[in-house]
Amino acid sequence: MKYKAGIIGCGRIGSEFDDDPKRKMISSHAGAYSAVPCVDLVAVADKNKEKLEKCSNNWKIKSSYDDYEKMLENENLDILSICTWNSTHFEMTKKAIQRGVKAIFCEKPIADTLDNAHKMVELCNKNNVILQIDHQRRFCKFHQEIREFIIDGKIGDIQQVSFFYTAGIANTGSHMFDLLRFFFGDASWVMAFESKNKSPNENDPNFDGIIKFKNNIFCSIHACDVKDFMIFEIDIIGKKGRLKITHGGFDLEFYEIKDSLLFSGYKEPCLGENPIDKNVPRESMINGVNHLVECIEQEKQSISNGEEGLKALELICAFHESASKDSKKIYLPLKESSVELKSR
Repeated sequence: MKYKAGIIGCGRIGSEFDDDPKRKMISSHAGAYSAVPCVDLVAVADKNKEKLEKCSNNWKIKSSYDDYEKMLENENLDILSICTWNSTHFEMTKKAIQRGVKAIFCEKPIADTLDNAHKMVELCNKNNVILQIDHQRRFCKFHQEIREFIIDGKIGDIQQVSFFYTAGIANTGSHMFDLLRFFFGDASWVMAFESKNKSPNENDPNFDGIIKFKNNIFCSIHACDVKDFMIFEIDIIGKKGRLKITHGGFDLEFYEIKDSLLFSGYKEPCLGENPIDKNVPRESMINGVNHLVECIEQEKQSISNGEEGLKALELICAFHESASKDSKKIYLPLKESSVELKSR
């Protein structure tokens, strides 16, 4: 069976990331749909006519619209990608459900407010529509194997975790929080303060802070300035070893605990052989589309479902809440939040 797919938003993640010659894997929704044989990308929508025309031509899409509601009305879509600002996600989800889509592949963060995120999850559950959030490392075999390595105790009890990121607590932070939850589970509380290293988007500030997870793992969060360099790295220190996920989250260093070469009677982490195959294919977007199709056919929830997206948004809101209250400890889950994200 061929599934009919459409995309709202022909910008970077919708289509344009695949214009970058340095990217060695499919990196957009349009590219992923075009690469999966059981999906037919039949239509795209965008208010920006230049982006719309470019996307349609690049991927040879037969129908294009400057009004997404007309696309939903005319195309009888099975799958819809929402690649627009988070302030539009709830309304677009509601309209898509009304038009009978089977699955929605929504960009992160899930929504602009916790209230809208809850409504999206409830609407999709009520109407048996699969909601998948594009926290794409969940679809990546590399990150899945790292998770299994940690959960299986091969690094030992976790002593400390540090995360370094750039470009905003909602933008990059959404991926950061979801990956931390993917590895370590739900958080108990957070403390945060505005970082001296600023975000390029004043509506999406950088925060530094601390997360305590329910399993008593602590993680320190460190923002850097993307004007100087980009970074998305996590350092995990356990009793049996140390894992450093580097190079934007695409590379790995592993340190074994061995007798110190410098001091008698002590041990230290020493660079060792990687326990995870770094050469495993990194086709997260294609894997995400294939997983979404599998969810439709098997009538199951996505590994990156709306609830997971909601919990990442909770952490974003909690960091905002804590920073606005002189680094007050904010407990999770949040029952409500007045935070409204104004970022993309």
